[in-house]
Amino acid sequence: MLPLSGKKLPSSADELQESLNESLTQVFSLPSDDAGVSIDGGKFPAIKTVTIDLDGAKVVANKPPPKAIGVGKREPGVRVDKLELTGQPIQYEQAKLNLKLSAAGLKFDFDRDKKGKNVLVLTDAKSGKVDARITKQDIEAIVTEAAAVAAKQQGITVQDLDLELKCTGPRSIAADVRVKARKMLMSGVIRITGNLEIDDDLNATVSGLKCEGEGMIGTAAAGVVQKKIQPYNGTTVPLMAFSLGDLTLRDMKIDLKKDLHITAAFGTG
Repeated sequence: MLPLSGKKLPSSADELQESLNESLTQVFSLPSDDAGVSIDGGKFPAIKTVTIDLDGAKVVANKPPPKAIGVGKREPGVRVDKLELTGQPIQYEQAKLNLKLSAAGLKFDFDRDKKGKNVLVLTDAKSGKVDARITKQDIEAIVTEAAAVAAKQQGITVQDLDLELKCTGPRSIAADVRVKARKMLMSGVIRITGNLEIDDDLNATVSGLKCEGEGMIGTAAAGVVQKKIQPYNGTTVPLMAFSLGDLTLRDMKIDLKKDLHITAAFGTG
């Protein structure tokens, strides 16, 4: 599902492209004028190709946009032979996501969300693939920065982070982080554990965050870090740029051999 700008439904490919690009700027900071949505070929409402270039885009919203839910009376929208979306990477706060989506034989309806804004709802697709990846180095950098900021209040520095990820279910990931904490000549260990749950729209929700310490320095730092990370319980990180509308993901696979790598399919094919 894609939000549309303006009160009037687009009646041409050019109007659709402009409407989609304007709506993107409400969520993303795009790196150049060439980025965003481009539409090519076909005779509206039949479109040959839609390309969404989000390479280097940054999410500027304070939190991920809520899933747009159509509540109005739907109208026939557009048909798209081929859709390609790339985000290499998309940056959300300190996290960098590498995203690829490709699909063929798509059908969209026009609808309105509960605020009365026009949206484009994906109703069908012959085939589609999603590939989302966050590098282990990026995850380690985020955790290290969060722990360092919290521990600094106690005059403690953190170093030598060790991150372990493992699947605990088809869409669940457990994270176990061990960080060395040092204050002058003394050292200890901070251990942070938590879970990620992936939903049908490729949103990762954080839960069960807990921090424990080993040794006097580690225990002192853990108490401060625990208070800092607690508000992040329930935080959602978007792993995809938009909702799939009426469709759901299937054949989701999570690979943790090198990075956090998620692949999935959608559509009838």
